[in-house]
Amino acid sequence: MAQYPDAPSRQRFIEQTLNALRDVPGLESATISGDIPLAGGNRTLYARSDRDVPPIEKRANGPSHDIAPEYFKTWGIPLLTGREFNEHDVADGQMVCLISQSGAKKVYPNENPIGKTLLVTSLGVPCEIVGIVGDVRSIRVADAPGMEFYRPSAQENFPFLNVTVRSNLKVEAVTKLVQTALTQVNPGLAIAVPQTMDAVVAQALGQARLMMWLLGIFAGVALLLASIGIYGAVAYTVEQRTGEIGVRMALGAQTRDVLRLVVNQGMKPVVVGLVIGILSAIALGRLIASQLYQVSAHNPALLGGATALLAAIALIACLLPARRAALVDPVQALRTE
Repeated sequence: MAQYPDAPSRQRFIEQTLNALRDVPGLESATISGDIPLAGGNRTLYARSDRDVPPIEKRANGPSHDIAPEYFKTWGIPLLTGREFNEHDVADGQMVCLISQSGAKKVYPNENPIGKTLLVTSLGVPCEIVGIVGDVRSIRVADAPGMEFYRPSAQENFPFLNVTVRSNLKVEAVTKLVQTALTQVNPGLAIAVPQTMDAVVAQALGQARLMMWLLGIFAGVALLLASIGIYGAVAYTVEQRTGEIGVRMALGAQTRDVLRLVVNQGMKPVVVGLVIGILSAIALGRLIASQLYQVSAHNPALLGGATALLAAIALIACLLPARRAALVDPVQALRTE
């Protein structure tokens, strides 16, 4: 703020820095913006100008990004229709903005938003929509894409700037190159937090990944204990019915008959438990929905796969004592009575 107290001075700094970065070998593209995806961002009020404008406290809001040239190229965000910002989008020109695809569908359903006007910020600044771009999860990965709009830095910029470059070099090498270019513009400024986007994504997903690891560990322990419990219960039952099994085999029961008897007895409560578990998972799915990304808590494939896995583990736990029961010597079994 001390060296660049107003928007025009900051815009000159942005232009000078971008010109310096374009001459740096090893950088595919570079841009400057007020924020980057998954690392903050400002939410700004907006409203349609062609309808009754609601009071400020009832207006919708969405992430707003002030961006410099080559922002969409650097981030790989496609321009779906309309145009990007150009040299005519200056501070004293027509206020313009671009909006996201989901925002266009939400605010202008079954309409073409190009050329329409949005009232932006609490001051209701009229901005003409000149293009629609692809969706970006700019706040949280788990949040579904919604309304987002972009403003040219020449018309709106804040004293917090992020330099983003696309490069195959390591972060240390890129930081040194960018710092050298920045020094040519202003030797008194330094890069505050150099990091890769992979690190930003990892930080944004850190809590969700920790929660999934904990849930996975607890689920694995629960599966192990359930398997041991099923095996112990069935093995105990087989031990108690050794004499009965010997009698059955002495009277002509085959190995498969003994296997079927033991497995049926062990799997009946398992089947009941699986049915109760599926119903409970469907009923409580909302509790873990916030921890999932692009996967429904009621996904049939996942519920079916989990059910099949549990059934298979339980079947193995039943088959082990069942096989031992099928190998019992009828004479020896009768002697145990």
